[in-house]
Amino acid sequence: MLPGVRMFSAVAVLCLSAFVVMIDSTVVQVMVPALTVSFGAGLDDVLWVFNGFVIAYAALLITAGRLGGVHGPRRLLVAGLVVFALASLAGGLATALPQLVAARVAQGVGGAMIVPQTLTLIAAVFPAERRGTALGLVSATMALAAVLGPVGGGLIVTTWGWRWVFLINVPLCLAAVVLALRRLPPGATASGGELDWGGVVLIGTGLAVASYALLTPERLLWLVPAAVLVAVFALRQRGHRAPLMPPQVFRDRAFLVAGWVGAAQFGVLAGLMLLVSVRVQGELGGDAIDTGLALLPMAVAAGFASPVAGWLSDRIGGGPIMAAGMLALGAGAIGFALSTWGPAVAALAVAGLGVGLVMAPASTEAIRRLAPDLVPAASGVLNTARQAASLLGVAVIGGIAQQGPGALTTAATALTAVAVLSGLTALFLLSRHVSDDALTNRP
Repeated sequence: MLPGVRMFSAVAVLCLSAFVVMIDSTVVQVMVPALTVSFGAGLDDVLWVFNGFVIAYAALLITAGRLGGVHGPRRLLVAGLVVFALASLAGGLATALPQLVAARVAQGVGGAMIVPQTLTLIAAVFPAERRGTALGLVSATMALAAVLGPVGGGLIVTTWGWRWVFLINVPLCLAAVVLALRRLPPGATASGGELDWGGVVLIGTGLAVASYALLTPERLLWLVPAAVLVAVFALRQRGHRAPLMPPQVFRDRAFLVAGWVGAAQFGVLAGLMLLVSVRVQGELGGDAIDTGLALLPMAVAAGFASPVAGWLSDRIGGGPIMAAGMLALGAGAIGFALSTWGPAVAALAVAGLGVGLVMAPASTEAIRRLAPDLVPAASGVLNTARQAASLLGVAVIGGIAQQGPGALTTAATALTAVAVLSGLTALFLLSRHVSDDALTNRP
C-alpha cells in the first residue's frame, strides 16, 4: 500500500484515465451532423464511428482485465493510454470516414485496456477500508463525464470543429501516462503466467457479435451464435489451467450479487438516458446539447453521492446503500416519465442520486473477499457485464419506446421494475452476506 499523498495522486491518475475514456464514449451523437457534412456520408455509415468503438471495447474487456493480472495493471493502463492517444490523433487527422472508423476501433481497444485496470489498481494501492472512497471518486468522475460528453462535445464541435473532440485527448492521455509512471506501483498484482489465447478468440468474437446484434436490432438473431461462442468459452474455462475467468470468482456470493446490481444499474441508466433523449428531442423539440443539459442535474447528483456512498460502504457495507440507490434510480425513472418538465428534471436528479449510491459500493462489494490475484479477471467480468447491460437496456427500451402513445411510461415502468428487483436483491442477499461474515469471524 502507498502512503496517503501517493494514494491521492494514484486516484487522481485513475480519475483522469477513466474520464478520457468515458467522455469519448458519449460524445459521438453530437458529432453526427458535422461528420455527415464533412465526409458526405449517410447516417448508417457515420454511425459506425460509434459502433466501432463500442464493439471493440466490449469484446476486449475480459481479455484486458486478465492481461492486467499477468503483466501488471500499471503496464496495461499506460499502454492503453498510449493507444488511446495515438488513436485520438489519427481520428483528429482522418481525411476519410473509414480512417475515422478505424481510429475509433483503436480507441475502443485502448479504452478496454484502461478501464479494467482502475479497479485492479485501487485494490492493489488502497487498503480494504479505503477502497470504497477511492472508487467513489472514480465513479463520480465517470458519471460527470457521461453527461459532459454531449454538452462539452457540442461546444467543441460548434466552436472549433469535430476534429478537436479527438485531438484534445492527446495531451490529457500523455499527462495521465506521466502521472501513472510516477505515482502508480509498477508491479502491483502482476502474476505472470500464460494466457488462454483460444479463450481470447472465443469470448472476444462472442462479445463482438453480441454487441453488434444489440446495436443493430434488425440483426438480433445474431445473438444465437454469440451465445454459442460464449457457452463454448465457458466450457473451455472449466478445464483450462490458466482460465481468463477463474471459476473461484463465481463462487463468491458477494461478487455475483454486486455484479448483478452493478450491471442492472448500468442497464437502467442507459435506458433512462435514451428516454430522456427521446423526450427532449421529440416532445420538447430540443437537440443533443439540450439533452445533455437536461441530464446535468443527474450527473451533479451522482457526482455528489458517489464519494459519500463509497465512504459509507467502507464503514457499514454496501448492501443497504446499493438497495437505496436502486430504489432512488427506479423512482427517478418513473417520476421523469410521469412529470411535467420542471419536476421531470428534479426526478432525474433523484435518479442521479441513486446512480451515485450504487456505482462505488457495487465495485467495492464485488471484490471485497476476492484474493488479489483474482481481482484483474473479476474487473474484466464486471465491466463486460455492465457494458452488455447498457447495450441491452438501450435495445429493449428503444424497442418499447417505438410502440406509440404511452410507450414512454411503459418503458419507464420496466426500468423501475428492474431497479426495484435488483435493489431488493442487494438488500436481502448482501445483508445476509455481512451477517455470515460476522458469525464466521466471531470469537
